[in-house]
Amino acid sequence: DLTSLSTLLLMEAFSALPPGLVQCVTGRGDAGRRLVEHDRVNGVAFTGSLKTAQSVAQACARTFKPALIEASGNDPFIVMPSAPVDIAARGVAFAAFLNAGQVCTSAERIYVHEAMHDAFVDHLVGVAKSLRIGNGLDKVDMGPMVSSRERDRYEAILAKAIKQGAKVACGGGRPKGLNHGWFADATVLTGVTPDMEIVNDESFGPVAPIVKVRNLDEAIELTNRSRFGLGANIYTKDLAESMRAVNEIQSGMVWVNVPLLDNDAVPFGGRKLSGIGRELGVEGLDQFRHTKMVLIDPEIREQQGWFPYADAEAWQGSA
Repeated sequence: DLTSLSTLLLMEAFSALPPGLVQCVTGRGDAGRRLVEHDRVNGVAFTGSLKTAQSVAQACARTFKPALIEASGNDPFIVMPSAPVDIAARGVAFAAFLNAGQVCTSAERIYVHEAMHDAFVDHLVGVAKSLRIGNGLDKVDMGPMVSSRERDRYEAILAKAIKQGAKVACGGGRPKGLNHGWFADATVLTGVTPDMEIVNDESFGPVAPIVKVRNLDEAIELTNRSRFGLGANIYTKDLAESMRAVNEIQSGMVWVNVPLLDNDAVPFGGRKLSGIGRELGVEGLDQFRHTKMVLIDPEIREQQGWFPYADAEAWQGSA
C-alpha cells in the first residue's frame, strides 16, 4: 500500500492486452486478505514480511491453494582475505545501501576475516561517507526510507545494537538538511556480535553490521544460524572457498563476487523462513501451472489384469 504509484505506472505497459487480463487492485491488508481467501483465486504469489507471509500461507493451506511465498531475508556477506579490499568494500556498500537497504536480498550481516578487518572497515566507511543522499529523482546514490513508521522501526533496531555494544564507524543518524522525507544515514557498525538482534532479524534499512570472523568455517557456521535463508554473498578468489560457500550455506541463492546480480533466467527464492517456491526461470513457470497425468489407448479393448482372474493368476491363499 506504500508503493502503489510505481505499480500503477507499470500497468500502463499492459494497456494493449484484453481488458481484465491483467488487473491491479491497490489497498491495505484487508484487500489482500479478501483476494487470497476468494474461492475464484486459484493461486497466490506473495512478497512481504514474515508475519504477513505466514498469514497468506496459512490462508492458502486451508483450501490447498498453491502459494509462492517470498518472506523476509537476513542475507550474509562473507569477505575473505583474497578479495581486493577496495572492490569488496564497494560491493558490500552496494549490497547494503541499495534503495536504503530496503531490498529483500540486502546484505544485512557482514562477516569479515580478521586478517583484513581493519582495512576493510576503513574502505567501507570511506564509501559510505561518499554516498549522496537525497531525493530519489535527483542525482543521488541513496534515497529515503518508505515511511516514517519504517524508519522508526529501523532506528529502534539500530539503537538497540548500539546499546548492546556495537560501535558506529560512520552514520548512525539522519542526514542534515533533509527534513522533508524519511531519510537515514548510511551506517557502518563494528564490534557487532552474533547474538545481537541486528544480525538475527531483518533490519531492512541502510546499515552494514560487521562481524569479525577467524576463518571461513566460522563465517559459514554463523551464516547458517539464521532463521532465514534467502540469499548469501561471498567475496573470494579461492575456488575451493567459493564451492564450500555454494554447497554449505543454507540459502536459496548464492552470489560469488557478483553481489545482487540479476538474471531473470534463473530461479529466485529462499529456504527456511524466507519462503517456499521459486520465481523466474523454468522453476518459476512451474509455480503457475498444474501437472496432469494423461494415459490414452486409441482403441477400446479389454486390458490385462481385469477381473475375473484366470485360475493361474488368482491368489491361492495359504495352504
